[in-house]
Amino acid sequence: MATNDRLTKAQRRDEARRKAAELRARQERERRRNKIIGIALLAVAVVVVVGAIGLLVKQRVDGNKSPVSLPKKVGTDIQVPSTGDAALGGIPVSKQGVGVSADGVVVDVYMDFMCPHCAKFEKTQGPEIDALLDPKTGRDDVTVVYHVVSRLDSHSQGTNYSTRVANAVSVVADKDPDHFVDFMNALFTSQPKQNTPGHDDKRIAEIAQSVGVSAAVTNQFTATADYNGKTLRTFVPWTSAVTSALTADGVPTILVNGEGWMEWTAEPLSARVQAALGETPQDAPEQTPGAEQ
Repeated sequence: MATNDRLTKAQRRDEARRKAAELRARQERERRRNKIIGIALLAVAVVVVVGAIGLLVKQRVDGNKSPVSLPKKVGTDIQVPSTGDAALGGIPVSKQGVGVSADGVVVDVYMDFMCPHCAKFEKTQGPEIDALLDPKTGRDDVTVVYHVVSRLDSHSQGTNYSTRVANAVSVVADKDPDHFVDFMNALFTSQPKQNTPGHDDKRIAEIAQSVGVSAAVTNQFTATADYNGKTLRTFVPWTSAVTSALTADGVPTILVNGEGWMEWTAEPLSARVQAALGETPQDAPEQTPGAEQ
């Protein structure tokens, strides 16, 4: 066969055509392969997007499940209010009293006393809670766990109002639990506006005393203890632990049997409790008129 140096003009032309045909064939194979890869990647992207949309829809349907990560146990170096439940990270209240849990539905309420929406929850659902937990006419199968958090310290001009008042509430839960709920209600009734200093310690004590808390207890609102070399008010570490459990974007965060409840502005708590128990309205025990909205 003739060498390249001795190829005729026709042979060189044929050789060039052959190489060009091979190049076109290789490019076509690569184009088809890239097209297949692109289609596959697009399919994966569609699955991811559809899955994300489905998750968002499911969250809306389910009511934003699991917006909190409840602590397994509060550290032994943290002082817990006598009526507090370290495993639940809050203060349980049932028909049987403060600090007592009942078998049945658990309603978790995460709230900050500087939060206007938390005050709205109290105004909207407070009568429902009172009726469900009434010592005489309430339900035996409902527990409301109050988790007082300090998410809004930055909205009190450097006074750390949320932490100070959460500590005061914890002191009442510890020393005078019979006035625990009344004190919380009074704090919401006299709630300061966001981005103000909030109430000073003297005013917080006055609000507590107005609902029956003794001066001996309110004097403990500013008591301190040593935690890992830091001098802090007694239940500030407890408040920090409870606050750290809240992974939702804001407060209030309400859960019924662990499921986020987004419709609390329009739906009575008693109806949600009945649904959680699989009851129809006529199945549930009769409640006091105070539960009606």
